[in-house]
Amino acid sequence: MINKTDNSLYNQIRDDILNGELSQNEKMTEAKLAAKYNVSRTPIREVLRQLEYEYLIKENYIHVPGKEEIRDLFEMRILIEVHSIKKAILLFQQSDIDELKALIHIARNGDFEATMAANQQFHEKIVSATKNPYLKSTYDQLHAVIYLFRKTVVEKERHSLLDEHDEIVDAIEKRDEQRAEILIKEHLEKDLEFGLYYLG
Repeated sequence: MINKTDNSLYNQIRDDILNGELSQNEKMTEAKLAAKYNVSRTPIREVLRQLEYEYLIKENYIHVPGKEEIRDLFEMRILIEVHSIKKAILLFQQSDIDELKALIHIARNGDFEATMAANQQFHEKIVSATKNPYLKSTYDQLHAVIYLFRKTVVEKERHSLLDEHDEIVDAIEKRDEQRAEILIKEHLEKDLEFGLYYLG
């Protein structure tokens, strides 16, 4: 995983890829990117490695997943989060549930960046319930694709997004596994379809 020092550079290059600022026909060389972003080649090397890990670079060229590939990646995300929520129901203490509620509050009342961060932390908190580093590693590979959809649903203010978070937390608190599983699956499927609509 990329270190915190290079995180802002990673964010900038990832956003430039997703926003189309970097051409998909242009080879992503360390020297070219180091000159463009006015940094040394070492952090660029780490960023490129991370972006390849997250499926955004393939064979040194930008790779923006198509709709079918995105559906496949989201299917993996749904499987992971459905499994995770079952673990959360078994393992989460009241303090964990209160943390989820606090993140929803931040998302409702914060600015765009705060809402983005709280949304990310909400889902990562649920995934953390698995306590499975291999599963977490697989989830981390979806980071860039998840970010793209998170940005879309927050920017475009998808209807009932945070109400669905409330319902998910309520199901966890009541230890209602069947309802929680249905809610998280429906929530992510709505994110997928909403995002694909706006991403064309």
